[in-house]
Amino acid sequence: MYIICPNQNCGYRGEALRKARGSTALGCLLTLFLLVPGILYFIFSRGYRYYCPKCGLQIASDN
Repeated sequence: MYIICPNQNCGYRGEALRKARGSTALGCLLTLFLLVPGILYFIFSRGYRYYCPKCGLQIASDN
């Protein structure tokens, strides 16, 4: 995803840093011990968040 950072002090232009929402380790642990909460955690924590790699500002969220 190509971005132009809206932060006035940054002005970065380029590819955004993509990070997954939620924790895979926590989801596996919940699924291992409690099946239903683990499945619900994976359903509600899927998607990505996009950040500016220069200043760390969250630009967008993808579900």
